[in-house]
Parts: sequence; C-alpha cells; structure tokens
Amino acid sequence: MTRPRAVPVVVWLVVLLHLAVMLGQTTVFPNVRSPDERQHVDLILQVRQGDAWPWPGPGTAYVTQGVTAGGFVDADSLDGPLHLADRQDVPPRGERPSYADAGGTAPLTAEEADGVVAPVLNQLVQHPPLYYLLGAGVVGLVPDWQDRPLDQVWLLLRWWNALLALPLPLLLFAAARRLRLPEPLPVAAALVPLAVPELTHLESAVNNDNLLVVLGACATLLVIRVLTGDLSRRTAVLLGLVTMLALLTKGFALMFPLWILLAYLVAAYRYRARLRAAVTSLLVVAVATLPGVAWWVRNVLVHGMLQPHGTHATPPDLTPVYGWADGGLTWLGRFTERMITLFFVQDHAATRDQDASWWMARVGLVVILAGLVTALVRRPIPRLDALVLLFPIPALAGIVARGSWEQFAAFHELGAAQQGRYLYTGLVGLMVVAFAGAAVLRPAWRRTVPAALLVLAGGMHLAYQYDVWHLYWMPHDAGPGAFAAALAAVGHWYAFPSAVLVVVLVAGVALGVAVAISLTRTAVGEQRPERAAGVDAEPRQAA
Repeated sequence: MTRPRAVPVVVWLVVLLHLAVMLGQTTVFPNVRSPDERQHVDLILQVRQGDAWPWPGPGTAYVTQGVTAGGFVDADSLDGPLHLADRQDVPPRGERPSYADAGGTAPLTAEEADGVVAPVLNQLVQHPPLYYLLGAGVVGLVPDWQDRPLDQVWLLLRWWNALLALPLPLLLFAAARRLRLPEPLPVAAALVPLAVPELTHLESAVNNDNLLVVLGACATLLVIRVLTGDLSRRTAVLLGLVTMLALLTKGFALMFPLWILLAYLVAAYRYRARLRAAVTSLLVVAVATLPGVAWWVRNVLVHGMLQPHGTHATPPDLTPVYGWADGGLTWLGRFTERMITLFFVQDHAATRDQDASWWMARVGLVVILAGLVTALVRRPIPRLDALVLLFPIPALAGIVARGSWEQFAAFHELGAAQQGRYLYTGLVGLMVVAFAGAAVLRPAWRRTVPAALLVLAGGMHLAYQYDVWHLYWMPHDAGPGAFAAALAAVGHWYAFPSAVLVVVLVAGVALGVAVAISLTRTAVGEQRPERAAGVDAEPRQAA
C-alpha cells in the first residue's frame, strides 16, 4: 500500500470528490431504487435483531413488513417516469414511519401467479453473511433504531457503503504506481470511479457488491506486488486474508484462488531463483484463505451445491428445455448489450432505450478497448502481467453468463442476471491495464490524459443524471419551474436536514473545480505531478 506522503495532493482531492459524488447519489436515487436494495437492508435488520442469525437456510427467510417504511416508491422495474415532484403524500422529515410502525418482523406478503398469497422470500441468503454482519453492527450504533424513521437508518447505511468504497481511487492510484506507469497516469487511474456513474450509484446504495469490489481492488494491488517480485510472507498473508473476506462476502470471489495461483505461477517463472519463496508464499495464501473456503465447503455438505438458490429450500429444476436454436443468438446479443450498458449506467425502467447515457457507455467502452489493445500490442507492461490482471473480467463474465444461460435454457428468460456491475470486482486490473496503453503516448499528450478523463467523467454523469432526474423527479408539467420543483422534492424527501445537502453540493463543486484546475495545469505543463516518496523502485523484468 502507498504511504500517505507518497500520494499527490490532487489524488486526495479526487478521493474527497469521489465521496461527495457518492453522497450526492444518495439524494437523487430514492430508497429501494438500487438492485435488491430493499432485500439487502431487510437482511441487515434481521441479522441485527437475531432473526437471521444463525444464518437462515434457502427458502426460509422472508422480507419483513417493517422494511417498507424506508421507501416511498416501488422496488421493481419502473413502467415509466415517477414524477416524484408531484407527490404530496410523503410525510415531513422526522415524522416518517419507523420499522416498528410498518409492521416490524411480520412477513411481507404478495399474491403469486396462481392467486395464492404468500410471504415474499429474501433470495439474498444464498450469499455468505459477512456484509450483513458488518451492516448490523452499523445499525447497532443507532439507539432504538426500530422506533426511529426508517428512512434515516437507511440513509445511514448508504453512507456506510460510501465509506466502504472511499479508498477505491487510492487503490487504483497505488496499483498504477506499482506497475510503474509513467506520470501522470496513476493520477488518471484514481479518477476512474468518477467516470463510471453506475459504480458511484452502487457505492451510494446498500449492496454487498460494495464490500466485494473494495476487497477485489485490494487483492488486485497485492497481485501486482506479487507479479513485480514481492514474494514475502507478509504480502501472502494479506492476500490470503483479503481472499478469505471476499469468499465470506459473495460467490464471485470463487475465482480468486485460480487468479492468485496464476499470479504466483508467473512470479515463479519470472523469478526462478526465488522459486522456493514463491511456493512458500502460495502455501501461506492457501492457509489464510481456508476459513473463507470453509463456507463453500459447508454449502456443499449442507445443501449439496456450492451456492444454494436463495428462495428454494429444494433447488429448482433447471433441466435444459431450450437450446441455441430457440433464440440463443438473441440471448447472446441481449447479454452483451446489458453487460456493456449496465457496467457504465443503469436502466431503471428496463426500457433499453438508446438514450444519451446508453451512447456514453459505448464511448467509455471504446476508450477502454483502445487502451487494452494498445497495452497488449505495444507491451508497456509485460504481457503476462496484463493477462493476469485482466483474468477476473472474463472469469466473472463467464460466471454470469453460465447463470444467465441456465435460466434461458430452462425457462427461456432472455435477460436473467445480466448486470454489468458484476464485473466491478475486476475493475482495478481492467483499468490499470487500459491506462498502461496510454504509456506509449508522447509526454505532452500523456499529460492531458487525466484532464481528458475528467471531461469524459463529466459527460458521463451529465447524461446519466439527465436520465435519472427525468425518470424520478421532474413533474408532469415541464414548464420553466420544473427543475426548481424537482429540487424542492429532493430536499423534502431527503432523510437528513437540507443543510447536509447544501454542504455536500458546495463541497462537491469546490472539489471538482480544484481537481479540474490541478489537472489542467498538468495538461499544459505548468506543474508536474508530485513524485512519490518511498515508492518501490526496483526495475521491472519483462516476461
């Protein structure tokens, strides 16, 4: 990890700007309007009360009535704009219902397709419990939380998720520095979270992906250390602990062991004189990982599979009924389109409109692909390193594709489980390799990369926020006062005092201006990015 003195001031400004953007996202997305957010919050609250600990088995956990107090919109896909500025039924701040007011632990029920009214089951018990245990600890900091307005408890959990994601720019910066990317590319790497609006949206919501993404970023930095010659037991212990925590967070971490093995194989090949150290460190990683592996072994022993189906005590029949001839090409096209779009932005109404944010996602894709191709062809970093760092992306995509195809083959569902956010665990490796492609630019051009990325980030967010405000907040009447009415609605709906919103907005604007000025000065050559003190300086050895 980089020491504080090794980090330029502009990177710390980016970290704070990242936080301001995340806190701003908590205001424009009403509660429950993030993937499975209602279920995540409910499971945290049930763990806090002891109803979901010990961890419930599949098909036994239901969503409680109490969690409905936290939101005033539908949790499912939207049919169209909500026009929340026209809503007059949201109580004043501080007078909104509590968890107890809304029914507490009584099960939430819904009418099923056959007309039977049954409890709404919570599928998230298919995941390991670490994230929910941590969230329950956060809720425990709020005295008498069951009797407080639940939207305030919900917003506190959102802020906790933002703090979880806070170090991501630092980890990107450290990864690029360890790869010895030339200045100012490590600074540009730190800007990456700002250029992916769906990432900052996810980071500002209650979702176990946030913990996994940060752990994946930590693992990537440690893998880079291994690839660049750090075969110490200390790094091995850290890598094992991070992997253990990831395995206790979500099933996508099951690709970590093979990824780490590849890293040590490359290191053992490159530093053959230190083969014994590489083998010993790999064994240390394996031992430190064992508690996380034990959870998945338990699943096999108890449920007969690695990851049980969350809403079925008995696994559903996924016998293939449909094949490639029954629409496989259509499924593949939908899968590809959704993974690209939903990596960068979010389609909350599931309309798949080719709007401004949809097109900006394609711009982002082209930029990344250009960097990747250049890095792999020109090899500013060893090609083996690049391939190891990119491994999580196809591995995660393969896991997602397998699950989605199973649903297609069994039920002819074209869009099941197709979420680009599932690739974020490999975000750091993907982006630092893409930025390595910019290392071949002339120094004058390279100095413009951070500023250009900031401009791209601004364009991405403008397109994204335009869609979001029109989908959620703008009134039916699109007259001159429409935006003012939408702003007033945001201020009214917000769970904390409006002064908090003002502080976040002013701080965000000030930080954005400061970052823009610094990066512009770098682009025109008026200043050089600060040289890091104490960073690793051993020469790289190409594979």
